Amino acid sequence: MTAPKVKAGRRPKAHKPAPPPPRTRRKPEEARALILSACQRLLAKDGPDAVGLKDVAAAAGVSHALVTHYFGSIDALLHAALEDYSVQQRRAALAQIMGEADLSPRQWMRQFFDWASRPETARMLAFGFLKGLVSSKDFFSRKHRGAARVVDAVLARSEASGGPRLARADIELMVLVVLSATHGYALGREGYWPSLGVDAAGSPEDDRFFEGLADMVELYLLARARPR
Repeated sequence: MTAPKVKAGRRPKAHKPAPPPPRTRRKPEEARALILSACQRLLAKDGPDAVGLKDVAAAAGVSHALVTHYFGSIDALLHAALEDYSVQQRRAALAQIMGEADLSPRQWMRQFFDWASRPETARMLAFGFLKGLVSSKDFFSRKHRGAARVVDAVLARSEASGGPRLARADIELMVLVVLSATHGYALGREGYWPSLGVDAAGSPEDDRFFEGLADMVELYLLARARPR
């Protein structure tokens, strides 16, 4: 079988490439939120050391130039992602503390524990500590004072309950203890449990740690509560 003849001087017609899909135009706040959400997903999956601006741009479906336009550097982006995530979690905790009339101290302590023990939280906080962001005046905890707002909410509930009164200083100490213990646990539990002879950390061990911590904090608050 012979190949079809092509007339001299003529070339087969080349197919024109398909035009690129039109870019979605977003408002600045929408684009920024999209980038932060993509960054948070990558942080939860890979950790700060494995996340770059190009990775975030690809995950968000935007250009590298747009990510650079909004955040400038990977450190600034990671800082903003940590701040955005923390503000979201604080709002959720405050809504539950103030919205549920029968919420016990153990239940709102659980809010802190569940937030701090998530992989994305532990990794982002570790990044903030190791990079020295926590000492910056622009670090989100200094600007928003989220823990102080939680203390305000718990104190308001204590005052309105009609039961024993808790001093603000005691509530602040409780919040610091729960935050410190859960952050440290989230970062080190894979090594802490084996050092005690427990082969693998998991949900039963996490619950065991939380219940013991909550017992200690509740005993402290009970000892410090003052009758009206």
